[in-house]
Amino acid sequence: MQDASWTARIRTEQVRLIYRNYPFTLSANFILSLLVICALWGEVPTAALLGWGAFGTALTLKGAADYLLCRGPLAGPSPTAVDTAARRFAEIAWCTGAMWGVAGLSPFLAPSTQVQQVLFPAITGMAFGGAAFLSADRRLFYGYIVPMLGLTLLGAAQMEQGNGLVIAGLTFALAFATLAFAHNVHAMIQRSLVLRFENMDLIQALKLQKEQADYANLSKSRFLAAASHDLRQPMHALGLLFESLRPRIDDEASQHLLRTITTTIHTLEDLFNALLDISKLDAGVIQCAPQPLPLRHTLERIEAEFRPLAERKGLRFAMHLPAPHIAVHSDAALLDRMVRNLVSNAIQHTRRGTVLVACRPRATAVLIEVRDSGPGIQPELHKEIFQEFYQINNLERDRSHGVGLGLAIVDRLSRMLGHPVALRSSPGRGSTFTVELPRCHISAVPPVLPAAQVIEGLQPLRGRSIAAIDDDPIVLEGMRQLFEHWGCSLTAAASADELLARLATQSVVPEIVISDYRLRNGETGAQAIAKVVAFCGHPIPGVLVTGDTAPERLREAADSGHAVLHKPVRPGKLRALMLHLLDGPA
Repeated sequence: MQDASWTARIRTEQVRLIYRNYPFTLSANFILSLLVICALWGEVPTAALLGWGAFGTALTLKGAADYLLCRGPLAGPSPTAVDTAARRFAEIAWCTGAMWGVAGLSPFLAPSTQVQQVLFPAITGMAFGGAAFLSADRRLFYGYIVPMLGLTLLGAAQMEQGNGLVIAGLTFALAFATLAFAHNVHAMIQRSLVLRFENMDLIQALKLQKEQADYANLSKSRFLAAASHDLRQPMHALGLLFESLRPRIDDEASQHLLRTITTTIHTLEDLFNALLDISKLDAGVIQCAPQPLPLRHTLERIEAEFRPLAERKGLRFAMHLPAPHIAVHSDAALLDRMVRNLVSNAIQHTRRGTVLVACRPRATAVLIEVRDSGPGIQPELHKEIFQEFYQINNLERDRSHGVGLGLAIVDRLSRMLGHPVALRSSPGRGSTFTVELPRCHISAVPPVLPAAQVIEGLQPLRGRSIAAIDDDPIVLEGMRQLFEHWGCSLTAAASADELLARLATQSVVPEIVISDYRLRNGETGAQAIAKVVAFCGHPIPGVLVTGDTAPERLREAADSGHAVLHKPVRPGKLRALMLHLLDGPA
């Protein structure tokens, strides 16, 4: 900031400070002058007292008028008329100092002891009062104190020699004390104003930086949402077309190539899904539903999934399962995702040795430890590893080490569920992540249905009538190929109106409607499904398929009341959802 700006701001605050104290100063001067007139009545010529009092009254009235005149311009957040207010206040201060200085000349008129006993304490009080209230502006203070004490010294010269010397000495001491006091107060006010403005400027700078960071984050989110949607479209179509192609190729060499392509597609899908998880957590569309659940079932599923992966990498995988009666209060799906991410992270970063998952019950909590014999993490990086895309020793972005979102998801889920995550690690000694879960009583644990019972009653898709809406021709072609392979009857279109025209022409009533969320002309998939339901005259299950990751789009899709799948959709997941919706009530 320029020095001129600082000076102007400090000057403004000095005047405003004097303005805030102004009513008290005027009142004190008027009341004290009345008391002096009463005390000296009969000791000093009446005409002199009345003239002095009239002058003081005029100053008080003028000061009150100036205060009311400057009150509005100085009170706002952007003060105006600062110089005018300062000039008016200076006039009153200098005239008030001269008024009391004239009172100090009273020994010329009445050299009596009572006059000295009354005036010297009054002048002393006014001097220190001026030092307190006017020291914010040195010009005001000097214009006030110099005539007051200078004229008082002249009055002391007319006293008897002994009294005159005493009064003169006391006046000099008073001048020294008030000047020292005023200088100290002025320095304190200046320092406080400078600190105040520095803090205000710092707050403003931080606010500006926060706004810039928020805007940059918003721009990043918008870019990622747009890029994610545009990339998910061809990925979604690729998955559908590939699924319909795979059964048609049966030679071994081609099957090996297909498996490699499948791995590549799944890698891309995992990346998109990790980005989607971050977006869904930030958007608040993931609902947390904690309930009592047996911890052993969760860990058994994780062991079945990750033990073969660890053994193929040459690692020893150890799992210390809890007793069957050990239960915790948590959300089953979100807790499962937390532990999976930690175990996957441990396997990815461990080249040799052991990955251990242990359950350690406590009186009111259960600790899940995921321990590895990997390279370890420097203490100064323990917080950074929970940031998005942060990876240690992976400058080349090797996909085998993941994409750097697993621990970021763990951190968000930890805060959502209230399950603290602790890390113990040092270079060369491996890492241990500990999740603390609230323990609950086993009697509150709901029974776990076997997998066969969960899927019992699901019917094949052959012969089912499906309606699909998507404005991307490649996606529609992929869906046509896939549904024909599944034996479904598909009616597809690029918009709801086009689909309704085809349904009316073919006299077809679909059993389920699958629609992209973002359609042409600003229409949403939820609106398109509503049109189809109105056309058919009865409820029809709907599925929204979206490639958006923008938080507002995710919330809109989640609030639509329809099942939501995120591109790229794995055909097996789509088939399972369709079977579930067709088998259940609309």
